Amino acid sequence: MSGIITIDIGTTSLRSIVFDAEGRAWPADQRTNMPSYYPDGRVEQDTEAWLRLLPAVLKSAAECASARGIIVSGISLTAQRSSLIPVDAEGRALRPAIMWQDQRSSELAASMAGNERLVFERTGLRISPVFSAIKMLWLRRNEAELFARTRRLIGIQDFVVHMLTGRYVTDHSFGSRTNLFDLKSLGWSPELLSLFEVEEDMLCELIPPGSVVGGLGKATAEATGLTAGTPVISAGGDQQCAALGLGLFSAERAVTNTGTGSYLIGHSGQPWIDSEMRLSCNVSAVPGAFILEAAVLSSGSIYRWLRENLWAGGEGADAFAAMNAEAEASGPGAGGLVMLPHFKGAGSPHWDSAARGLFYNLSLSTKRGDLARAILEGIAIELSESLALVEEVCGRVGSVSVSGGLTGSGLFNQIQADVFGRPVVRYPMGEATSLGAWIAGAVATGLAAGHREAFARATAGADPERFEPDAAMGDFYGKRRQQAGGLYAALANPAFRGLFP
Repeated sequence: MSGIITIDIGTTSLRSIVFDAEGRAWPADQRTNMPSYYPDGRVEQDTEAWLRLLPAVLKSAAECASARGIIVSGISLTAQRSSLIPVDAEGRALRPAIMWQDQRSSELAASMAGNERLVFERTGLRISPVFSAIKMLWLRRNEAELFARTRRLIGIQDFVVHMLTGRYVTDHSFGSRTNLFDLKSLGWSPELLSLFEVEEDMLCELIPPGSVVGGLGKATAEATGLTAGTPVISAGGDQQCAALGLGLFSAERAVTNTGTGSYLIGHSGQPWIDSEMRLSCNVSAVPGAFILEAAVLSSGSIYRWLRENLWAGGEGADAFAAMNAEAEASGPGAGGLVMLPHFKGAGSPHWDSAARGLFYNLSLSTKRGDLARAILEGIAIELSESLALVEEVCGRVGSVSVSGGLTGSGLFNQIQADVFGRPVVRYPMGEATSLGAWIAGAVATGLAAGHREAFARATAGADPERFEPDAAMGDFYGKRRQQAGGLYAALANPAFRGLFP
C-alpha cells in the first residue's frame, strides 16, 4: 500500500508519522528540540539541530513504513511559522534562528505604529515582533555586517525544504505570516517590501499550499533509506494544517490547537480584514480558502514551565498526570486565582508585546494544584475572547474541535467546553497538525481526490470524544472573564507599566 510520511517541525520538538492511503497513522519518531529563552525577551534556536534531527526522524519513518509494507509516495512537511533564518549563498545559516516568540524587535515594531493600518489592510496582520518582516528589518539595522553576507531570509520550513530538495520555495500559508504578503494578489507586496527594506530576491518563490516542491535529494535519501526523487510536499503552516486535520471546511465550527501557544481558528471563503485589527487573516491549507486566526502566544509552554519548577522530577507523562489530578482537585475557580497567560506578551485581541503573565489573588492557602488549574482556566478564558471575535464574523459556532498536547487532558477539554458554552470535540487522532499534512500530501500525490474526501477517509469509524458544556458554569466563567479583562486593563495603564523598565 502507498503512504505518506509527515514531518511536523514544532517549536519544542520534531516528529515523523507514517500514514497509509486510508489515513491510518503510525508514529515513527519524535525528538525534543527546545529553543533557548533569554531574560531580555530573545528566543533563538540552533539551526544545526534541524540538520541533525530531520534525517534521524526520516530514517525512523522509512523503517516504520518498510516494516508495514507501505511504499512511501511522498514526504509532507508542516512547521511553525514566522521564525527567521538568514542564510548565505550556499544555504548555510549565518546565525541561530530568531524564533516567532522573540521580542527583540518590540521597540522597532512600536516605532512603525503609524504604518500599521496600511500593513494590516494588505496582509491581515498587525505589525508585531511575532511576524517575520520586522525581524528582517531589525537584522538589517542591528547586525549589518551579518546582513551584508545574507543571500536569503527564510523560515524554518523554507530551510528544511532547501535541505531536502535544494530549492528556495515557500507556500502561501507561510508567506501570509510575514507582513510582506498581499492577501488579495497572493504575492509579495512591493509596497511592503519597500517599507520593511527587504529585496524580493532575498525571499522564496511563492507556491500554493499542498504543492510538490521538488524531489528528495540523493544525499538525504541515502542517509535515510528513502528513494531519491520522492516528492516533497509543502502542506502548509502548522496551524493551517491543524485546522485541516480537524475538518475545518466551513464557518459552522471553529478549532483550537494548543501547543506552545494556542490558536482559535475560523473559516472564511475570502480574505477578511478586521476593521479593529483584532483577528488575523491568513491563507488556509485548503487552496482558495482563508482562516481567521486568534492567538494566545503562551499556553502549553506555561504548563510545562510550572511542571519543571514545581513538580519534583517533572518529566514525562507521569508528571503531567500528577499536575492534572491536582488541578482537578482544586475545583472550578482554582482557589480564587486568576491567571493571565501573557508570559511572552498578549496576542489577540490586544497584540500587546509589553503585556506580562500574572497570577492574581495568591494567598498562604494557595496550593500548586490551584496554580495548575488557574493556568488551564486562564488559557480557556483567553481563547473564549477569540471565539467571540470569530463569531462576529462567521456567525454562531456550533462546536469547537480541539487538538494539541494539552487536549490530552479531559479536564482541560471540559474547562474549554464550560468556558466556551459550546460542545468541545476531540478526535482519537490527537495529532491534527500531522493529519492535516497527510491530507495535503494525499491530495498532492493522487492518493485522494480532494481534501474533504481524505478527511472523511481518515476519520471514518472514529468515535470522537465529546465534552458538553455545564450550563451552571456559564455565569461563573463569565465573571472570571470579566475579572481577567479588568486585570489586563489595570496592568496596561501606562503609569503602572512605567514602574517596570
